[in-house]
Amino acid sequence: MMFKLTTLPSMVRSSKSQSDLRIWLASLDWFAIAIFTLPLLLYWRTLAPTIYNLDSAEFTTAVATNGIIRATGYPLYLLLGKIWSWLPLSSDMGYRLNLFSAFLSALTLLQGEYILRRLKVGSWLRLGALGLLATAPYFWAMSLIAEVYTLHTALMAGIILSLLRWADAPSLLRLALPIFLMTASMGNHMATVLLVPGAVWYVLTSHPTQFKNWRVWAAGGTAVLLGLTVFLILPLRHASQPIFNYAGEYDASGTFHPANLQSLSGLWWLITGQSFAGQMFGYQLSEVWPQVAAYGIQLWTSFLAIGIGPGLLGLGILTRRNWRLGGMLLLIFLANAIFYINYRVIDKDTMFLPTYFIWAIWLGVGYQQLTVWLSSYAQPLIAPRLVRLVAVGAVLVAVGLNWGLVDRSEDWSTREMAETILQEVEPNALVLGWWDTVPAVQYLQLVEGQRPDVKTINRFLISGEAMEQLVLNQIDERPIYINNPSMTLLQHTSATPMGPIYKLARRGN
Repeated sequence: MMFKLTTLPSMVRSSKSQSDLRIWLASLDWFAIAIFTLPLLLYWRTLAPTIYNLDSAEFTTAVATNGIIRATGYPLYLLLGKIWSWLPLSSDMGYRLNLFSAFLSALTLLQGEYILRRLKVGSWLRLGALGLLATAPYFWAMSLIAEVYTLHTALMAGIILSLLRWADAPSLLRLALPIFLMTASMGNHMATVLLVPGAVWYVLTSHPTQFKNWRVWAAGGTAVLLGLTVFLILPLRHASQPIFNYAGEYDASGTFHPANLQSLSGLWWLITGQSFAGQMFGYQLSEVWPQVAAYGIQLWTSFLAIGIGPGLLGLGILTRRNWRLGGMLLLIFLANAIFYINYRVIDKDTMFLPTYFIWAIWLGVGYQQLTVWLSSYAQPLIAPRLVRLVAVGAVLVAVGLNWGLVDRSEDWSTREMAETILQEVEPNALVLGWWDTVPAVQYLQLVEGQRPDVKTINRFLISGEAMEQLVLNQIDERPIYINNPSMTLLQHTSATPMGPIYKLARRGN
């Protein structure tokens, strides 16, 4: 009897703890957790295990060394990437920042889930629409490497969601939040300006009388100023003279001249991307239509064809039911599509992700409308289940089709290429290369301490004439290596293949 009396309080406490746990578990939003967790697991399983090539290696090196990236500077990415890199996730900095992209993609999808809920789209249909976005080849691929695009979509989704909350119950704080996010987002990607027409449309058509109040203007101006503070990272880093700096140029002696980011002109030059100005709207009119067709094919394949019809339906239905929101989404879609269709760069296919996000919203609305229509003309119990089955089944098909296209889990090629270069080159060598070689080599040098005796120059940062003069002036003094030597250089030098690069020697030697 004594045993029962002494154990009764502990049994009551245990029962209460179990009851509290069940209540807590029941209160969790399991569908939202699934929308975030399932894609994150998919991306983690296919994540690149180390540094990836091109811009990805540049971003990783800049974050690790507190360096400066070429235009447009990306200060917000540098800041958030640095904070993320402090997490004890892996000893490989490349892997850590690759995982950052995966997290941001999952965050984008989670916010898309909340937007579709507000639009009264059913749970399984939300899963189907966002699942096709999550498994679209370029969206999936950008989730596996260190890049700025998934941070851009996460911020874009946050801006749209916060604008919807403001429209529900206007207040100074609720208006300041999307303005702050939009301004700060420009510190990650200047393409955020493409969101401005749609956001302004939504704000002015939702509550126009709000802007007769000076406090609204004061709150908006304060939010802009706070968001702009992220750009202070650039002059501060410039003052510290970072060992990794892509904001500037090399002269014919191999001396680097950094842009003065502590001056307004230098800072403006960097953040406005003037070094890429020639690529903006760089197509002749006759060249535009093939680009339009290429984007159409890309959208068709990204949403597995099955998402095109319902997406168009969702566009029409949403615009008719809520012309303010419909107009904002359409303006954002068109601004991004038109700009990037006319952007003359080879990797622009990765830049259409904002249009993917908008299309996924339309797709969810279209799926819901199809369910309503089919329920009224067919069996009311069978039709909704059929639409849900097709929507979710399409996601499973997309996973199977695209896995092999995007899987980077065994891709060590960038690291192996860079290690091969550093193993092959002689002491005190000069290595000149494009994005596919030099940033990865500099990562190994500056982050992991390999071969500090080798000097590397990205050919993007030196003019062709200055590079040729540099090579001819120093070729008798030090070993010089290059990838893709120019025809002018080959008139004066011979090129011997050595792995992924060539060793140059003066002709006649």
